[in-house]
Amino acid sequence: MNILCSNCGLRYDPAVNNGICPHCGRYNEAPPEARQAAAAPAYDELPPDPAPEELWAPPAPPRRRVSRAALVLLGIFLLAFAAECVAFPLVSSGSRAVQAQAAYVPDAVREAAAQNEAFAFGPGGRQVTVGAAQRLTDLRGVEQGAVAVRVWCETKKMDGYQSAWATDLFLQAGEIYYPALQIYDLESFYPELAAGAMDPYDLQGSAMSEGWLYFVVPGEAAKYTLWFQSQALDRNYDVSEVTMTGVPLAVEEGSVSGE
Repeated sequence: MNILCSNCGLRYDPAVNNGICPHCGRYNEAPPEARQAAAAPAYDELPPDPAPEELWAPPAPPRRRVSRAALVLLGIFLLAFAAECVAFPLVSSGSRAVQAQAAYVPDAVREAAAQNEAFAFGPGGRQVTVGAAQRLTDLRGVEQGAVAVRVWCETKKMDGYQSAWATDLFLQAGEIYYPALQIYDLESFYPELAAGAMDPYDLQGSAMSEGWLYFVVPGEAAKYTLWFQSQALDRNYDVSEVTMTGVPLAVEEGSVSGE
């Protein structure tokens, strides 16, 4: 803002020479509005205007939230998968073993024995007795339409060990032969039953053994036959002869709720 010099009468900008007139050298005090204008920064000293892209920036994308319904469905799926793996071990293990052992059954030499009566089994003539047989309808994890059947079995001690043979067990229901459950299946999924169970492999040993043998069969079956299989092995440990000893069973209703 220009002011009028009190000495020479010429106008000049007091901000340029700190109030001193450039024409005559007289100092003139600038009015208040001129001093405020001088204190304000010049236009070229102002910071540059922000670039257009700095005035507006796209908002940050919202954080995705997993819906509660999706988490619930995932939890249900995991629980169902775990239940299938844990709740039906009897059915799955039985189904796998049926196909593996079915080839031995049709060509076997068949013999008959009676329930609650001892009979000779295997090349060493080991004494075996089949006792009570029970249908278990309250055993958890058995697939709908199927039942668990357990059979009490006792084997006497045998002198010597017959190495060139193998054994197996089947429960016949209708035309199908269902293999016995292994002891590790019971220990893993039914520990309350494992303590009183007999492993099918014990038939091949020489020590005395007794306990329940467990099977899973269709619930509509009316007749059951327990088959003891003896497999004679040659020098290459290939099966050379198979003998099946069948014991028709009288099956009663049983329960495991107290075990």
